[in-house]
Amino acid sequence: MPEILLFTKPGCQKCDWVKERIPEGVKVNVIDMESADGMAEAAYYELLSKHTPILVVDDEVFEGAIKIVEKITACSGNGD
Repeated sequence: MPEILLFTKPGCQKCDWVKERIPEGVKVNVIDMESADGMAEAAYYELLSKHTPILVVDDEVFEGAIKIVEKITACSGNGD
């Protein structure tokens, strides 16, 4: 399974919506972009100026809650 990173911020309704829809058994590393470590990780992927939620799957960036849920579902093998 690919490395899956989900960049979020506290109080972000779209972030919460996405997190609630992560299929069981899928390992998603949720990263708080307001923490020092989260900001460093976001800077590495050049995401600091983007709106959350943001998904990174094997260095490919996805934006938009619906697209993110679709991609996570596809990674779980439960897509289509």
